[in-house]
Amino acid sequence: MASSALLSTLPTAVSTAVSTASISGSVISTVTSALASTITSSASLTSSSSSSTTSRVLTTTRSGPINKIPNDESTGSAQKVEGISLVAFLTALATSLVVFGVQMGLFLLLRHKLARIFKPKTYLVPERERTEPPPASPWNLLSTVLRYDDREIIKKCGLDAYFFLRYLQTLLVLFIPIALVVIPILIPINYVGGLGQEVVDTNNTDIEDPDVPTGLDTLAWGNVRPENYRRRWAHLILALLVIIWVCGVFFAELRVYVKIRQDYLTSAEHRLRASANTVLVSSIPDKWLTEDALRGLFDVFPGGIRNVWLTRDFTKLLEKIHRRDAIHQQLEEAETELIREAKRRQLEQRRLEEKRVRKAHQVKAESKKERKHRAKAEDDEAKRRAEDNGGLSVGDHEAVPHDVATAVHGGEKPEGKGLDDIQEGESEESPHHGPRGGNGLFRVGENLERGLKKGVGFVGEAGHNIIVLPKALQQNVEGELERTGGFDFVKDGAQPSPTSSTSSTSSAYDSKLHPGDDEAQPKPSFASETPLHASQARHAHTLSEASQASTVQKDPDSRTTGNTTRRVSNLDNMYITEKTRWYEFWKPPSGGYVSPVPQGYEREDYPWKVERTKWQKFKAAIPFYHSDIEDVEYPPAFTQDYATEKEEGAEWEKWLSAKDRPHHRLALFDWTPGFLPALPFVNKKVDTIYWCRAELAKLNLEIEEDQQHPERYPIMNSAFIQFNHQVAAHMACQSVTYHIPKQMAPRTVEISPNDVIWDNMAIKWWHEWARSALVFAVVAGMLILWAFPVAWTASLAQLDALVEKYSWLHWLIENNTVHNVVKGVAGVLPAAVLALLLILVPITLNWLATFQGAKTGSQRSETVQTYYFAFLFVQVFLVVSITSSTFQTIANITADITSTPEVLAENLPKAANYFFSYMILQALSTSSGTLLQIGTLFMWYVMARILDNTARAKWTRNTQLPSVTWGSFFPVYTNFACIALIYSVVAPLISIFAIITFALLWCAHRYNMLYVTRFRTDTGGVLYPRAINQTFTGLYVMELCLIGLFFLAVDENDNVACVPQAIIMIIALILTILYQYLLNRSFGPLLRYLPITFEDEAVIRDEAFQRAQERRLGIIRDDDEATALNRSAPGASDGKDIELRNLHKRTKSEADSLSRLGKLNPVRGIVHAGSWAVRGGRQVRQAAFGKADDNLRTATIYRNERRQKDIEAQRAIGDALFGGYHDEIEDLTPEERDVLVRKAFQHYALRARRPTVWIPRDDLGVSDDEIKRTKEFSKYIWISNAGTALDSKVRVVYGRNPPDFSEVDIINL
Repeated sequence: MASSALLSTLPTAVSTAVSTASISGSVISTVTSALASTITSSASLTSSSSSSTTSRVLTTTRSGPINKIPNDESTGSAQKVEGISLVAFLTALATSLVVFGVQMGLFLLLRHKLARIFKPKTYLVPERERTEPPPASPWNLLSTVLRYDDREIIKKCGLDAYFFLRYLQTLLVLFIPIALVVIPILIPINYVGGLGQEVVDTNNTDIEDPDVPTGLDTLAWGNVRPENYRRRWAHLILALLVIIWVCGVFFAELRVYVKIRQDYLTSAEHRLRASANTVLVSSIPDKWLTEDALRGLFDVFPGGIRNVWLTRDFTKLLEKIHRRDAIHQQLEEAETELIREAKRRQLEQRRLEEKRVRKAHQVKAESKKERKHRAKAEDDEAKRRAEDNGGLSVGDHEAVPHDVATAVHGGEKPEGKGLDDIQEGESEESPHHGPRGGNGLFRVGENLERGLKKGVGFVGEAGHNIIVLPKALQQNVEGELERTGGFDFVKDGAQPSPTSSTSSTSSAYDSKLHPGDDEAQPKPSFASETPLHASQARHAHTLSEASQASTVQKDPDSRTTGNTTRRVSNLDNMYITEKTRWYEFWKPPSGGYVSPVPQGYEREDYPWKVERTKWQKFKAAIPFYHSDIEDVEYPPAFTQDYATEKEEGAEWEKWLSAKDRPHHRLALFDWTPGFLPALPFVNKKVDTIYWCRAELAKLNLEIEEDQQHPERYPIMNSAFIQFNHQVAAHMACQSVTYHIPKQMAPRTVEISPNDVIWDNMAIKWWHEWARSALVFAVVAGMLILWAFPVAWTASLAQLDALVEKYSWLHWLIENNTVHNVVKGVAGVLPAAVLALLLILVPITLNWLATFQGAKTGSQRSETVQTYYFAFLFVQVFLVVSITSSTFQTIANITADITSTPEVLAENLPKAANYFFSYMILQALSTSSGTLLQIGTLFMWYVMARILDNTARAKWTRNTQLPSVTWGSFFPVYTNFACIALIYSVVAPLISIFAIITFALLWCAHRYNMLYVTRFRTDTGGVLYPRAINQTFTGLYVMELCLIGLFFLAVDENDNVACVPQAIIMIIALILTILYQYLLNRSFGPLLRYLPITFEDEAVIRDEAFQRAQERRLGIIRDDDEATALNRSAPGASDGKDIELRNLHKRTKSEADSLSRLGKLNPVRGIVHAGSWAVRGGRQVRQAAFGKADDNLRTATIYRNERRQKDIEAQRAIGDALFGGYHDEIEDLTPEERDVLVRKAFQHYALRARRPTVWIPRDDLGVSDDEIKRTKEFSKYIWISNAGTALDSKVRVVYGRNPPDFSEVDIINL
């Protein structure tokens, strides 16, 4: 019986473990949290099951045991605790209450002592995300957490965190009224005059009738006597009220969700980001795979296109990068271990020498105080060495900008040469521009400089430094401000307005305006990569931005509408002239229009496409086979072969022998997984450092060479398109873009560059479909076959049966002590093992969602949310409630689909008491475990001492805060809500437990999200409406269960008595389904996309925000802004202002000729900014040349000052390594934002930089010698010991960020 009781605890224990560990930041941390929760749950529910062994069996609503499922091994484990008394229930909760108190006590005790664990967001994140330290008093802490402003939560945590908390709050809104209304009505109806009256203690009753309910079941549905069948109308009415209430709350929540999401997406802070106006377009047909074609297609939307990033299949290059990362980590660990082992040998030799000297001179051994003093001195010296500017570094890669200023200026600090200091006649090879080729982001700064000069019509020819065309100058600056909403003061010229397009006359006009400027010729945009073939022009051409600006200046009406390939002169080519034969039913009749063609289309001429044979096409279709990529011969990467040339005179040889160096065995094949163990005599053993040096040098060379030639990789049928206006991006996603199904679809908006899964960008749409089918089959198999691992883990608890079956296990029971220990382990082991297995479920689903082809982390989270909810609902609820296996559950439900309500009605009420315990255990163990963070504590104080042996590992541990995997986090609580809804009428007490559960979890998660968890990526809250839709599952099952219960209800004569109620409930079920359909149909477009009604007002907010940012950065002063605003007021301008204003007046005919779409251009709130920007000729020149440079310089000074302030404040709390860096886009000037955004969606394979082998610095010279020998070995390895040291216990310490750390990488664009 004990074994059976234990088996019944497994599902709840596992669910508790999963829900507790969902927020953990690593697998090991997740396992630790799960085990702690499992032990609590197992102990509680085991006592619950043991206490209820004498409980009576819950009856059905019939007077006799008709169609009653026996309570044997085939029934659900939840039915084994039916009829539990109140005393037994409270006794079972005693253990959970004790554990809850202990965990809460430890949390309150440790939260002030361990700030890094319990409140890191008060100092270890950028200033915008920081929260004030929580109060010391527990009651003040609770008050602060509960009263924290919702808008601040959105600002500091994002929409996902806010809507998760709101979901828990919504569940409280649901169940508090349900409890207040349903419980006072239904409990008296169920109990008064019922079949059973024993609630408190069932052990003293003499009732032997198994059909009489006992314990908590006397308060539920089954206690109503048959002669009181008319009371069922109360159940029906309250069930209808519950349905109406839930549907009403969900309607209100979706309205609030839409409003909050719209406010967030149209906020000035969010509109700064590249994700706000960038669209991922998939399945683009070949003939549209040019930048010209995509610009010509999508420029119909307001504002036109800003950047186009065509994607390539960099799978092979990504494989090299992933392999390099693994080898780099292996080399870093091996070098660190070599240096530490040499230091250990030196310390051991020093100890023996001192011992010999003391013995020779008969001196006492060193005292404990002296040892402590020496250790402190050595630790202080290590700290000094780690924090000073010493250390060696060779192989530095020039493409690592350590801050924004370096990234923008290409290695030149703003305090140095400004934009005005570079002469206009200088060529690109001028020494002022620094080195070429080594720094990819240096070219960004060059483009910015050239764009600023071209923005005011600068003639770059040598000897001609002339400012030309003041009217063109003024219109160019003002047009730029109007186009960008004032966020990019002056950039590479202006993009075309919504009413203008490229034309054949623009090039001629531009050549007159800029004679000799080759930059004005048709060229690829910045976002695209290098030419596909070095000897030919790119496949995608666009007019330069200066040329487009000139077109606007000349004539705003000179737009050549339509496609430039098809003309009136070749009108006949637009018709289908081929006659359709009678049997060609798949073709339309002749005489129709031919398929549209893109800009620059010339029949089947695709220069980037290479004709392939059928065999090549077949090989290309094979997964993981990259037949399109030709082998490249690379130059030698290193100068020494360690296999033939041994090292001599190395510093490590003074302390170690060659066999003491780190070694490892090589895998037989490149594709062999790294977790497989290597076998002696099978896998070759090599010196780790020598082997890793050679491999790392070779990979660095190959990767950097391939990055310079992206044309080697085939182009893919997808592209990122960045629009100038946010509303244009959302319009593009909602429009029917292409005339053939499944082409140029799907289109996804609100994509963060950090959220893109680059490995999946090369997956074709038909591969994605095939993978989706395969993943669906795997998930279905997991749902059905999960009974096998559950049965295996359950067998671990049956020790006596195992000993009896296997004679070699008899020794376990021969010794009483061993027997008792084994029994204790067997009591926890099944739940613990099953918890570990279940923790693998969200990890597996996450991998399957990635394999399925999700392009972004948000899409992956949505997929995981769907699959994981289905898994939890089936395994944690249906299987536990109905039968002990998924097979039997499916068989019972699908044997006769019309009997599904009856199956649910006969089984679900019996499991009510089980879920009472289930809900309250979640409230106690999960909430306190979430606050205490057992897994994080274990990782910091146990696993970190074992695993974190390198400086980089320790730095990562210290600067990386816990995160949440939302796809596997939401379903756990959605499943709770469904269970509570299902039993809200059948067993009304569930509402009380649901309120306690959701309230405690809401408080616990609210604290964690405010003070502990950091959110780097955000889905924009799209998981919230999906969770609401999944919660409807609880309503449907409740309705089905009530339909079955009404049909099963009989009167005193055994006649079916509640048919009218059942029919009404069937109608309610149909109406609920219809309501959900209409709800999703009505809100569907608004759940993801923005309407156009927000754009004008959003532009005004952009202007106000930008002015506030400029004041904060010191770019403008308050008096300057007041003067500008006053001058823009009517009648406040002087003669010069009037003269300048006359330069940009538009005639009424010009204004009337603008397209209606032009109204969406953010001019209304920005026209004053445009006028202010062009006041006076001297101001214009300053705005065009000096303003941007001054902005960059001022912003850099501001960031440096704030960085120092942050560091000083954080040192008062603890470590300040991360706090000095700013990863918020608001901290950047418009010029910096524009430069960085242009590289935002460049493929990760092209942005990956050479990593630094960061090794500890020692006083023996081993580290310096390793760096010297690495330099001699190859110039393609970056190795450094700067900012590191070894302390008195030979532990690695660090005093700064890694040498390859870049502030640019953490900016959330």
